Amino acid sequence: MRAAAEANGETLTGFLLTAGAERAAEVLERAGRIAVSEETFERFAAALDADAQPMPTLSRYSSEEPGAPGRIRTCAPGSGGRCSIP
Repeated sequence: MRAAAEANGETLTGFLLTAGAERAAEVLERAGRIAVSEETFERFAAALDADAQPMPTLSRYSSEEPGAPGRIRTCAPGSGGRCSIP
């Protein structure tokens, strides 16, 4: 390693720090990718391309007032926007 650092015009410490930083970048880049088989990728791509499936529960909740599902929020007049869920 010392010979490589000298051949590159660097100190051993500088050479090792640079090599370590480059290796760390490679590892983090690879960790950010998901490796799957070709068959799995094809199934995933087909699912993305397929028509959306109806989701009645999601539709129902998205049309309700905010709060816990199935609960009614009550706000007393003059409460300054403080509400309670019975």
